[in-house]
Parts: sequence; C-alpha cells; structure tokens
Amino acid sequence: MGSDEWARQRKDNHKEVERRRRGNINEGINELGRIVPNGSGEKAKGAILSRAVQYIHHLKENEARNIEKWTLEKLLMDQAMGDLQAQLEEVRRLWEEERAARTRAESELDVLRGLKGSSTTTDGPAVAPAASTAPPEKATETSTGATSTSDGETTQGGEDVSGRPGKRQRTD
Repeated sequence: MGSDEWARQRKDNHKEVERRRRGNINEGINELGRIVPNGSGEKAKGAILSRAVQYIHHLKENEARNIEKWTLEKLLMDQAMGDLQAQLEEVRRLWEEERAARTRAESELDVLRGLKGSSTTTDGPAVAPAASTAPPEKATETSTGATSTSDGETTQGGEDVSGRPGKRQRTD
C-alpha cells in the first residue's frame, strides 16, 4: 500500500467517523425536539437546543419548589402525628384511670353488698367494719329507716354507726 492510497483510506475513515458523529448529534437533537414541549413548533437545531435548556431550568425550579413543599408537608405531618400520639397517650391514661376507678368502685360495692348481706342474716352476729374513732357529728334518718351521719356512715334499723345493735341516735 502506497502513501497516496494510505492517505485516501485514512481520509475515508475520517469521513465515516464524522458522518456517524453528526448522525448521533442529529438523532439526539431530534429526540430533544420530541421530548421538550414545543411552543413555537420550530424544527431548527438551535431553537430545539434553546427550548431544551429553558425546559431543564423550568424542571429544576419545579423540583426545588416541590422539595420545599414536601419538606414543609412532612414537617407538618410529623407535628400532627406527634399531637395525635400525645392525644392517644392522654386517652389511654384517662382510660386506665377510669378502669382503675371502676375496679375500686366495684370492689367497694362488693364489700358493701357483703356487709348488707351479713347484717340481715339471723344465723349469727353481724360482721361490721371497725368503729370509727371520730364521733359522728349528726345523724339523720332516711325514709327507708336507715340512719346516715355527716361522715357518710349509714346503718339500718336499731344499729348505731359502729354497726352494733342498740339505741338509735337522735335526729334533731
């Protein structure tokens, strides 16, 4: 192969490489023309590239606004979740308090039912709670015959406030 033939082969190879390069560039520009919204309908390569740059800037601005908006929404959502968690904990605490109060009330009711049942039996002596060390202030008789004192003790029939049979207290 002579130097002229070698130079021609080299020139032909260069032309082919350059033709492929221009084809790739044109395909890329045409693809941008299809992707980028076309306001004016221009097909010129420079106009397509210019629109592509504007569109990319527009997308970046939208992305920044969206990130800011999503960050704010996430912060607000986290705050709302925290508030709801606190409310849930408060409701749970109140529910537990109510449950404990209900359990105490049921226990007291069972004790009172047991006392009432044992004081009406005739088989043996009535079991009564220990007498209060504080004297009763003033007793009043109710329409059912029960005597109630200002400290909340109630007796039936002729029992005094300590639960022992005896005289009724005066109801002045």
